[in-house]
Amino acid sequence: MPLFVKARSFLRNLFSTRRVEVDLDQEVHAHLELLTEENMRAGMPPKEAQRAARIELGGIEQVKEQVREERIGNWLHSVISDCRYGIRQLRKNPSFTAVAVMTLALGIGANTAMFSMVYGVVLRPLPFKDAGRLYTLWERNAKMGYEQNPPAAGNFRDWRDHNHVFEQMAAFDSTQTFNLAGNSSPERVDGAAVSPELFALLGVSPLIGRAFSSQEDQLGQNRVVLLSYELWQRRFNANPSIVGKPITLDGSNSTVIGVMPLGFHFPGDTGTVLNIFTAPAAQLWVPLALTPKAWSERSSHYLEVIGRLKPGVTPSQAQTEMNSIEDQLVKGYPRDYIGSDVNLVPLHAQVVGSVRSVMLVLFGAVAFVLLIGCANVANLLLARATSRRREVAIRTALGASRSRLVRQLVTESLALAVAGGVLGVLIAAWGISTLKLILPDNFPRTADIHMDGSTLLFTTLASVATGLIFGLAPAFRASRTDVTKSLNEGDRGTEGFGRNRLRSVLVISQVALAVILLIGTGLMLHSFVRLLQVDPGFKPDHLLTMEISLPDARYPNSQKAAFFGLLLEHLRALPEVQSAGAIGHLPLGGDIESYDMEVEGRAKLPNEYANPSCHVVMPGYFEAIKLPLVEGRYFGMRDSSDSPHVLIINDVAAHNVFPRESPIGKRLQLGFNGFTGEIVGVVRHTSHLTLDYAPVEEVYMPYLQAPFWGTMALTIRTASAPLALSRPVREMILAMDKDQPVSKIRTMDDVMGASVAALRFRTLLLGLFGLAALLLGGIGIYGVMSYSVSQRTREFGMRIALGADLAQILRLVIAHGLKLTLGGVLIGVAGGLALTRFLRSLLFSISAADPLTFASVALLLTLVAMVACYIPARRATKIDPMIALRYE
Repeated sequence: MPLFVKARSFLRNLFSTRRVEVDLDQEVHAHLELLTEENMRAGMPPKEAQRAARIELGGIEQVKEQVREERIGNWLHSVISDCRYGIRQLRKNPSFTAVAVMTLALGIGANTAMFSMVYGVVLRPLPFKDAGRLYTLWERNAKMGYEQNPPAAGNFRDWRDHNHVFEQMAAFDSTQTFNLAGNSSPERVDGAAVSPELFALLGVSPLIGRAFSSQEDQLGQNRVVLLSYELWQRRFNANPSIVGKPITLDGSNSTVIGVMPLGFHFPGDTGTVLNIFTAPAAQLWVPLALTPKAWSERSSHYLEVIGRLKPGVTPSQAQTEMNSIEDQLVKGYPRDYIGSDVNLVPLHAQVVGSVRSVMLVLFGAVAFVLLIGCANVANLLLARATSRRREVAIRTALGASRSRLVRQLVTESLALAVAGGVLGVLIAAWGISTLKLILPDNFPRTADIHMDGSTLLFTTLASVATGLIFGLAPAFRASRTDVTKSLNEGDRGTEGFGRNRLRSVLVISQVALAVILLIGTGLMLHSFVRLLQVDPGFKPDHLLTMEISLPDARYPNSQKAAFFGLLLEHLRALPEVQSAGAIGHLPLGGDIESYDMEVEGRAKLPNEYANPSCHVVMPGYFEAIKLPLVEGRYFGMRDSSDSPHVLIINDVAAHNVFPRESPIGKRLQLGFNGFTGEIVGVVRHTSHLTLDYAPVEEVYMPYLQAPFWGTMALTIRTASAPLALSRPVREMILAMDKDQPVSKIRTMDDVMGASVAALRFRTLLLGLFGLAALLLGGIGIYGVMSYSVSQRTREFGMRIALGADLAQILRLVIAHGLKLTLGGVLIGVAGGLALTRFLRSLLFSISAADPLTFASVALLLTLVAMVACYIPARRATKIDPMIALRYE
C-alpha cells in the first residue's frame, strides 16, 4: 500500500467516529449469526431461523443506539481530555509555547494577507453580470509589433454592426478628464466618454436616475452626465435631488441624469494596456457623441472596446469571425493603418494582466516562509519530545496504544497551530492595511482586497494543515519508543540516531527553502537596482510639474497658446525659477501619442511603418528638463503661429530615418492635422514611457504652431525645494482664471518613483520574505546546534578531560553545522535554477541564472550559519570537565 494511502487512512481513523459505527455493526452481525445458529439447532429451517433471529434482535437496536451514543460520548470525552491535557502541557513550558505560536502566527498571518490579495485580485469574480462572457477587443498588428492597439471609431462601428458572435458591444474613451467648477474650488476629475450600451452590457444600473439613451449619443444632445457615488458624496453632499440639476463641466453646463452605485469605477480596474497605460477610476461619465468625421476615421486609434459573447459561442469562433471582418477592412482601406487581425482578451485577464504572475510568485514566496517556520517548530517539538520520552514510555507501559499517543501529540500541535492562526488573523488584518499603503496607484482591484469569509476559511485550513505538517513527524517519532530503554535512559535525556537524523533533515530543508527564496529576492533586488541606474535622458532633480487643462468651450486654440505663453512668462519672473516650459505628455507619465510620419520628397517603401511618439512643447521645456541638444537648436519664441513650421526629433529618429545624413533642414509630414515642418534640431532620447522600455522615435512640435492639446504639463526648474513653489504657482493660475483647476502637482522625482512603483512593491515584499527566511533559517540552525551541544555535554567534557583544546571543540561543532548548511545550500541552488525561470518576465537586464546572485546567496547563508554555529560552539568550549562527567 502506498505511503500516502496509509497516511490518509491513519488520519481518517485517528479523529473519526466511523470506527465506533464499524465496531457496533460487527457486534450486531455476530449476535445475529449466533442466534441464527441456535434457532437452527432447535430444528428451524435456515430462513425461518434467520427471520426469528432478526425479530429477536429488534429490541437490540435500542441497545445498539444507546451503546453508540455512549461510545461516541466516550470518544468526544477522550478528544476533549486530549485538548485539556495538551493545553496544560503547553502552559507548563510558556517560553516554548510563545516561540512556537509567534513563529506560526507570523507565517500564517503573512500567508493570510497574501491570500487576501490573490483572492481579491486574481480569484474573485468581476462584479459584472455573467462576467465570464465579457471580452476586450484590440487590433493586433504583427508587422508593427502591436498586440493591443485600440481601434479607430470607424473600425469599431464595423465590428459592432457586422459581427454575429457578440450580443452587445460598446466603446469608451478612458483618457478623458474634466474641469469641474461650481460653488467649491475648481478641480480636475477623471472620467470617461462611453457609448450608451456600456452600462447594459456590464449589467450595472444607476443607483438613482437613469443611464444614457441612444439619442444622447448625438452631438447637441450630449450635455448630460452620470456621477460616481464617491463624487456625489464628496462634492454634492449626497444630495438626493441632484438628478436634473446642472453642473459646470469644462466651462459648459451639463445635466446630471443619474448616480452610479458605490464601487463602480469602470473603466478603472480594466487593466494595463501594453504595461504602459492604466485607465484611472472614473468619477463621472459622459456620452461618447462622436462627430461624423470621427466616425469615418480609420487610423486614429484611441477607443477601447468591450463585448459580451452570445451564449454558446466559443472564443475561437468569435476570433475567426472578427478576423474575417478585420481582413475586409484592411482590403477596403489599404492606405489606413488598420490591424492585421483582432485580439480578444477575457476581461478578467485584461484586469489582472501581469499582476497575476507577480501575485503567484509572492504567494509562493510567503508559502516558503511558512514551511521554514513549520520546520523550526517541528525541530522544537522534536527537542521537547526527548524530554518527554520517559512520560511516553510510562503511558505505553500502562497500555496506551501508539495511535492514542500520536493523537495526543498531534492534538498539542493543532492547539499550537490554532493559537498561531488566531494571532495570525490579527497580524493579517494589520498586514492587509499596510500592503494597501504601499501598493502602486495603478494596482487593480485594491477595493476587493480585504478580510472575508473566504480568507477566514483559508486561515482555518492553513492552521490545520500547518499543525499536521509540523506535528505528525515529531508525533510518530516520539510514539516509537522502546519502553525498557527509555525508562533506563530517561534520566540521561540522550537521543538516538534516528531522531538526530530527522532534525538534520529539517535543518537542511530549511536552508534549501531559504536559499531558493533568497535567490529570488536577490534577482529582484539586482533587477531593481539595474532599473534605477537607467539614465532617463534628462535631469529630474529640482523639477516641479503640474497639469493644466484648458476646455475648448472657453479657450479656442489661439487663446490656449496665449494663456500658456503668458503663464510661463510670469513663472520665469519668479526669483526661485531657473527655467520653465510645458509639454503635452510628461516623460514617464505613462501617456503617449503616436502618429504616421513620412519624409517629404522621399517615396515610402512597401510595408514601411513609422509611428513616432509625438509631443507638443512650449519654449523653455528642453532647458527646464536639461535635455541635451545633439545638433541644431531648441525652439524659441520666434517659432510662432505666423512663422514656418519647425520640428525637433530625437537621436533615435535621426539614426533610423536619416542613418547616413544630417536631418537638419529635412522636412517631415505627420498624420497630425497634416502638420508638416522643417527639422531644426536633434535632442537626446528620453525614457518617455517607462525606464525599462526601449527608446522610441520621438518628434517635438512647438505648441505655438500646434495648439490642439488642451492639457499641458508644466515643467518648472527651481533653485530650492520644488514643492515649496506649488502654492504660488497655483495662486498665479487662479488669478488668471478663477475656474481653472490644477492637477497632479508633484516633483519629477515623484513621477520617476511612480513609474517604478510596481517593481519596487514586489521587490520590497520579496525582500521582506527573504529576510524572514534568512532569520528563520539562522534560528533553526542555531536551535539545532544549541540542542546538539546540550545533548553532547558529557562527550565534550570527556574530550576536554582527555586533552582536546578549545579550537578542536569549535571546529567539531561548527563543522557539523556547516555540513548541514552546505547540504541545504546545494539543494537550494539546484531548486533555484529550476524555479527562478518563472521570474524571467519580471526581471530587467539580468539573467534568471545570474551567477553573482547565486554565489552571493550561498555565501550569505554560509556566513549566517557560521555565526549561528559559533555561539553554541563557544558555549561548548566553556564546559567544566568535572561538571560534565557528573552531568545527570
